[in-house]
Amino acid sequence: MASFPLAPASRRCFLARSAAVLVVGTTLPLLAACGGATGTTTAASAALTTSAAATGAGTAKSSAGAALQTGSSSAAPVSQAAAGQKAQGTVTWLVPEDPLLDRFANQGILPDFKKAQPDIAVQVVSPGSTAYGEKLLAMVAGGATPDVFTDWGNVGIFTLRSHQIVTDLSTFFKQAKVDVGYLLPEYLTEFTADGELFAVPWNSNPNFIVYNKDMFQKDNVPLPPTDWNDKTWTTDRALAAAQAMTHATGNPATATFGLIMGAGSVGSLGWLWNADPFNNTGGPEASNVYHGQPYTDVYPDRQGMIDAMTWLNDLTVKYKVSPTADEKKSLTTQGNAVFSGRVAMVQVAGGWLERQAAVAKPTFAWGIAPMPYGPGGRNVAQREDNAWYVGKGSKNPDGGFQLILFASRGAGSDDLITFAEDNPPVSDATYFTKWSKSVLAIPGMAMSPADFQGVFEGGIKTDFPDPTNVITDATEFSKAFNDLMDPVWLGKQTAQTGLQGVKAKWQGIIQ
Repeated sequence: MASFPLAPASRRCFLARSAAVLVVGTTLPLLAACGGATGTTTAASAALTTSAAATGAGTAKSSAGAALQTGSSSAAPVSQAAAGQKAQGTVTWLVPEDPLLDRFANQGILPDFKKAQPDIAVQVVSPGSTAYGEKLLAMVAGGATPDVFTDWGNVGIFTLRSHQIVTDLSTFFKQAKVDVGYLLPEYLTEFTADGELFAVPWNSNPNFIVYNKDMFQKDNVPLPPTDWNDKTWTTDRALAAAQAMTHATGNPATATFGLIMGAGSVGSLGWLWNADPFNNTGGPEASNVYHGQPYTDVYPDRQGMIDAMTWLNDLTVKYKVSPTADEKKSLTTQGNAVFSGRVAMVQVAGGWLERQAAVAKPTFAWGIAPMPYGPGGRNVAQREDNAWYVGKGSKNPDGGFQLILFASRGAGSDDLITFAEDNPPVSDATYFTKWSKSVLAIPGMAMSPADFQGVFEGGIKTDFPDPTNVITDATEFSKAFNDLMDPVWLGKQTAQTGLQGVKAKWQGIIQ
């Protein structure tokens, strides 16, 4: 039977598999980008939700950056020591359960921040064996809200804001006379509501297609373009290329496949068809729930969504260019089927580069390409970002802001590259150049620096935030989608039937 991943493998998937959510009585699936297993909430979740009152988060405004900027429009940051000199005391920093981020915090930021802010002590807290979300909830419910933390899994900006856990950072930036223009404008929009900036991004994670250049050349198939504006690169062309590179030998150890893609969080693949499950007129920009607005109606079974999920299912069932679940077992010994050297194209997120490709060291030539344009004339995919927040119950919000400011620019950006191997989401291009050198040195990487930059940064500009990071209390929606679409991927029912079931479940959630 056919089986599909619900979304591309991603850095958030790799890091946040056990994240909890701020919803009472729901189960806790892995990130939609991971699919699969579930966990359960703790008593802390119930205690937190009982005490929290919704704030009715407003629409994120694309002009937020301009409204928050002070002084010069230059993105050049002021020195960390000059901004907020009076901050002192201890800052608790809840860091995700990841060795590279732990190294970034303890070996990079701590000693450097101590030099810049000697009056502020930083206590790094790791969730240990506890899921990150559960640790955060327990600390909040126990009256020990961490001063600084990140969003994780299905815990996004509007979930955190609706539960009154995060602080508006706009005033802090103004008082420190720091121009927020050092951040990329896409992230200012994503983490802003009602003209207030609630978080500072640290993770830049667009989606794109990774391809096996050797397979393209062997079968004389033209390579994908590097320009996100090239409308000749379509789902039809990607399918035709996949068919040319798919060879069913009858032996799972030698068969080759052309294309693996995912449904995305709550069906974001539908964006290529200019469809989104939370509106009936267009793509993600038309869904007010992605801007913190209340749910009114849901449309997962609109025609564009049906067409998108049918196309995805057909990749395995009809065209057989994607492997079945059994076939995939022989392809994924290194974490991603593309490393087998027998899959021509796979949809991935940016974290795949440093978290998988750099470790697997591909033995073939490879590159990355934009998402293809779908029948709706769109090539937008989900961008899986993360940001740092100051807790609303923070005992040292000034110190927490200074830590975030330091960690997100200057020496902090250098530390992110050196210790976490991440691309800082800042407007200063020198940091991308520095980070990309390590990516370009991964074995098999067969792109020029300019082409790689064009694809990666084009993804940042083109993509829209992952729905589970921008809708309030996303878990119930993502779990319902995952559970009810499983029979579709197993070939037991049509995409239309599965999506009709999703709609019925979602309508019950919003009523």
